[in-house]
Amino acid sequence: MMLHCMYPYKKFRYDPWSVEYLCSDPTSPLANIPLESIFEFSAFQLLSSNEQDELARLLPTVDATTTTTTTNNNTNSESNKTITEAFFSKDQNPIFWNALDDWQTMLAHGELGTFETYWGELNDRDKMHNVAGDSKNITLKDMCRKGLIRERDVIVYKRNFSACKVVVSKSMTVVKADGATGISIELDNEIFEDFETPTALETKILDQHGKVSKDKRPNGNAFKSIRLLRGGKDLGRLFDIRKDGFGEN
Repeated sequence: MMLHCMYPYKKFRYDPWSVEYLCSDPTSPLANIPLESIFEFSAFQLLSSNEQDELARLLPTVDATTTTTTTNNNTNSESNKTITEAFFSKDQNPIFWNALDDWQTMLAHGELGTFETYWGELNDRDKMHNVAGDSKNITLKDMCRKGLIRERDVIVYKRNFSACKVVVSKSMTVVKADGATGISIELDNEIFEDFETPTALETKILDQHGKVSKDKRPNGNAFKSIRLLRGGKDLGRLFDIRKDGFGEN
């Protein structure tokens, strides 16, 4: 008891089954395990109907399916929500998997913890945030100069806006990739010019789409919502292309 009072967090921190530990500590096995081995449809099916329903109700309407069960000689009915196999597919639900990948990266980097074990840990984290801050200075112009974005590339934007229950999915062609002015795109048969940042591009896409008002647009890293295709090949998110191209950690 005395030992527990002197070190109140020790047991909590290293309890391998603690949800807090698994979801916040960079030494958690979830920081490195292939998440597709956990987030799979067959594992979801092992849960009880009530547990499946509880999880499904946490998702936006577009990601869940409602089923109705009739009982007592067709006099009573009960509605439950469930999640389809498509939700767990990386090809059919890239938004979920992109968010999951980002979460795992943050976990591995110690960005989800609520306390520090030693001063060095805080210093290391500060260095990591500095790198992230420096990367924000890299623009679409920089990516064009390095040849990471080229004329005739196809840009695919997709983002789920849960606040207004809208998924925005748009494809556009790069008609100009200039290291001095940025990119110009053809979107919905119109040409829009000189985007220097992905945020400016995202704003134009959403304005053009017209179903997500400005007050319903949460902050986010637009680099993560945009994928690049070249010659029919998916090159990945601009976030990852930028990271690889500029040697970020």
